[in-house]
Amino acid sequence: MKKITVLVLLLVGIIIPTYATHLMGGDITVQDLGNQEFKVNLIVYRDTIGIPMADTAYIYFAGPNNASFSINIPYDTVISGNLLPMYPYGVEVYYFTDTVTLVGNGKWEIFWENCCRNNAILNLTNPLNESMTLYTSLVTDTTSANSTPFFLVPAAIFLQQNTSWQYNPLPFDPDGDSLHWSIDQPLNDTGLYCLGYVTPSSDPTNVFSIDPITGTISWTADLVGNFVASILVDQYRNGVWVGEIRRDMQFIVVPAGQGFPLWSNLSGIPTDMNNNYAFNLTEGSPFKLELIATHSDPTRTVFMEAYSEVFQLPLSNATFTETINPPETTGEFNWQPKAGDLRNRPYQVVFRISDGLFTDDRTVLLTVNTPLAINESIQSVGIKVYPNPASDYVYLEIDKTKKQAAILNVYSINGNKVISQKPIQINSGSNAFVIETKSWQAGTYIFRIEGEDGLMVNQFLIIE
Repeated sequence: MKKITVLVLLLVGIIIPTYATHLMGGDITVQDLGNQEFKVNLIVYRDTIGIPMADTAYIYFAGPNNASFSINIPYDTVISGNLLPMYPYGVEVYYFTDTVTLVGNGKWEIFWENCCRNNAILNLTNPLNESMTLYTSLVTDTTSANSTPFFLVPAAIFLQQNTSWQYNPLPFDPDGDSLHWSIDQPLNDTGLYCLGYVTPSSDPTNVFSIDPITGTISWTADLVGNFVASILVDQYRNGVWVGEIRRDMQFIVVPAGQGFPLWSNLSGIPTDMNNNYAFNLTEGSPFKLELIATHSDPTRTVFMEAYSEVFQLPLSNATFTETINPPETTGEFNWQPKAGDLRNRPYQVVFRISDGLFTDDRTVLLTVNTPLAINESIQSVGIKVYPNPASDYVYLEIDKTKKQAAILNVYSINGNKVISQKPIQINSGSNAFVIETKSWQAGTYIFRIEGEDGLMVNQFLIIE
């Protein structure tokens, strides 16, 4: 069970808590400014039915060498108190920020708590008597910067019963650390899990779950009502845990039949071996992706947005353009990755459609390759390919003296992956594999098979 350090909890006793019923969620993020100075950001969501928010928020800190303190931050008067756009259910946002000094190397725990949650929440035993605790932690080190991740995609809280739905908050780490997504239980004012939490009610064919690779939440809610959960993001640097953040969020499920936005051309997007939408890009080569959305009610307008860390890259040339031409809305994403954009893990772009009531997200993975990594002096090594040139099918013939597992990759001549990380089993003796190529564009392609006894390479030509 999650428990915040006792040292932090002792601070709660010296503060008279304020109350703002119908708290819906939020998160705390921390930005390293250098010289042990950190900017702390608290964002809180609440509905408009409850008691108004207090003007200030106490945020508590506990760190190495028994360090502890609290700060009292007034909310930003420009943003705070405004309604989130495109939500029929009144949702207010409050934003608190301040700069603090965190001295010493080690783990800092940072949290804010307030009472009370919405009594309408169905997956807690007694939500009106449960406070909401927002919590984050990070490991500070004077020799290297460490900011917490933060969420690039705004909260999505409103969905229809018995309707498949996706939401990706898209955590992004400015230091390039590795992130791991999971769903956790919400915390109360003691730093323990809220009583009686159960996973939000779901259709068994699409239970409330998160993809640990992309961070996408998928859900088909089978009950009308309010549900709460925490999205937990753990942060790793060189395999060592260096922090975590969580977004606590209330989801509102309403009866179906109100119409919803629809994706129109997702079936044409390639997928990887994990069934995620994925493209392979080449540094220096332009990439364009066009997505189309409509609505189940042709009189309704659909809006489309795109979120990604590629927009945050230095001198980024990535763009997204929305064109509304009822009954269709088109979104065009363009990016020409530079040499400095090369990395092992893919970039993520989250595309969101909305009709002013409901949203739906789709995540696309973009892997940037270099043609130099592939176009090494290609010679036939261990693979026979025929026919060559080919059109609809190509056959691979491999002779081996022992049985072994291998991985097949196929690249176009400019470095785009056509087949990525496909496992194959090679038996002793002669092996034949058939690859369907009738959907491939004309051009030169390269087979690379990595087995236990080395690399096998060959190239071939596809003609119309």
